[in-house]
Amino acid sequence: MGSFTQQGGSVTAIGGNINGNYTSTGLYVYGGTVTAQDGTLTATGGDTSGSSYGISMSSSSSVTVGSATVTVTGGTGNYSYGLYIDSSSPSVTLSGSGSLTARSGSGTDTAVGIYLVNIWSSTGSVTVGNGSTLLTNSVIFRDSSFNENPLAPTGDGSWLIYGQSGQTSAVGGTYTLTDDLTIPSDAKVTIPEGSTLTIPEDKTLTADANQLVVNGELVLEGTFDNAKELEGSGNLVLGEITLTDDEGMDEYKDYQLKLKSKKVTYVRALSDNSQYGTICLPFVPTSVAGGQVTYYQVLELESDVITLVETDFEAGKPLFYRTPGTGSITFSAESAAGVELVTTPATDNFMVGTMSEIIPTAGYFLKNGNIYPITDGDKVKVKPFRAYVKGQNDASQASVMSVNVARP
Repeated sequence: MGSFTQQGGSVTAIGGNINGNYTSTGLYVYGGTVTAQDGTLTATGGDTSGSSYGISMSSSSSVTVGSATVTVTGGTGNYSYGLYIDSSSPSVTLSGSGSLTARSGSGTDTAVGIYLVNIWSSTGSVTVGNGSTLLTNSVIFRDSSFNENPLAPTGDGSWLIYGQSGQTSAVGGTYTLTDDLTIPSDAKVTIPEGSTLTIPEDKTLTADANQLVVNGELVLEGTFDNAKELEGSGNLVLGEITLTDDEGMDEYKDYQLKLKSKKVTYVRALSDNSQYGTICLPFVPTSVAGGQVTYYQVLELESDVITLVETDFEAGKPLFYRTPGTGSITFSAESAAGVELVTTPATDNFMVGTMSEIIPTAGYFLKNGNIYPITDGDKVKVKPFRAYVKGQNDASQASVMSVNVARP
């Protein structure tokens, strides 16, 4: 076949299973191009002892995918290729809303998702245009010196190359899994800075933690069992989470990556006889429902009075708050890009925040609107997402300390 052009509809090309050292090819093109403008194209190589190709192209220059859905798969063989192009200028170009899935089968010698061969020069390219997606287990370019190296795609689209190590751009743009996926045991995938891999709610990614390096972002709404052990300089974006006083941040403290969440919510039950409280949240709330809240930090600590001054809210910052509300207050934040979370509370000159329940041995705690020193024998439990005042107590401290709010 000189060239293949598909303008729409559905085309399926299947190479048969063959006994012996022969070639099985779903779609073979010699001296021309493959163009899928629209519709669905599926090309599958059969099982053989020789070579198996989803699409094989000799003396042919390019594969172009417009708004079509193209799936090419190699079968089992000594050599297995999803897409194989051998020419003086091999190229794969995706545009519009096109998608290409190119996977090899099992190969006893070689198995490659996309294999570009150019023995005449060092020119070869895979371009994923804006709105297009590419999924493949590997992309290899063989040059005029017969060197075989991973080839990095370019373009403003999104892609995932999941079956080979040494591919620095294994994830490009924002790629979302459309099926459950397993990273082969001998492969290591890196999400580079500026790229995002999303595991939707109903999908599962299977791999060991050391097979996935997150320098960009991993959005985990579905299942990845080893997420806590992941390493890298990037972010792990969780789905919607609700924080409670019973659990605190215990579920999230062991994560190695920086954490974000699509939506995070925390509800604080208010004491009926106090307008004051302490708070230390791992996120900055963008919505506070249930009452107007004013935040304070300690300005000065004396023997019988604590002076507070109004301040801004910061994630992990231990604070006092005051509200005229009753019942409960709901603190929440929501962002498609993810709300930043901290797992370790900050400290200032006077206050210590909590992300889990602790029992301090010294300092001052708030109860029913009053400040009390922690004395010997006291077992003061400070719940998660609260704070207490630092200090070494002695007989000079008043048994009950008053609160003074400094005026601007």
